[in-house]
Amino acid sequence: MMMHNHDWKVGAVYDTVIHEQDVALYLRCPCCYERKLKEQPKPHLRWEEHVEKSIQDVLLDFYALLPEQRTEKMIAQIIERRWTRKILAFESEDQHHYVKSYITMHLKMLLTDLRLCENPMYLLTEMTTMIEELGAHLTMMFQVIEWRGTANESSYIVRKLFIHDEPQLIKSYLHICLLFTTRMFGIMPERMEVITLLTGKSYIITPEPLDIERSLDYVRVVSRLMQECVSNHHHSLSLRH
Repeated sequence: MMMHNHDWKVGAVYDTVIHEQDVALYLRCPCCYERKLKEQPKPHLRWEEHVEKSIQDVLLDFYALLPEQRTEKMIAQIIERRWTRKILAFESEDQHHYVKSYITMHLKMLLTDLRLCENPMYLLTEMTTMIEELGAHLTMMFQVIEWRGTANESSYIVRKLFIHDEPQLIKSYLHICLLFTTRMFGIMPERMEVITLLTGKSYIITPEPLDIERSLDYVRVVSRLMQECVSNHHHSLSLRH
């Protein structure tokens, strides 16, 4: 999608926080984001949220091992041990079997390929940085940021595991990730990798300098839409009083 420059006024107050997970919630379901603003009781966790927790636990266990300990057998044992026990969160036994089979298969393949890698610079770390053009802080949870630099040149790779292949959310994540990491570390990532575990599909992006402005435009537009949602919510509250 072509991005155009707009002079959006996202807010002059620097305590505004744009959270990557809120952006994903808004893009997936604006009504769900509005319910969160209303602080309505949270429904039962979706099966995806249980699986995401399992994936995080697998990553922690995997990187806690020395590279020579990360055998295919050990990887399989970690995935089986850490798989969610919340079976009733799934729609059916067949769905659970399907999800577990495909995610296990693709996770095994990925971790086997990564078994000789050094421990990441950041693992399951939430960070916040200022985006001055937006007058806001941007917050992200990073699964893996892997250092690839040398004594003469700094370099790093950002890796993210998605459950579903959701192009709109993946595009959003890549825009936010590029903007965030470039501002946080002062240099662009060497590449950004997204792996979708139900399909095994990978998105590998090698960013160019011009992409940073496009990512800023994207976050500017999405944050404006989200702020309009917040403003409408506050307006509806004021009408009740």
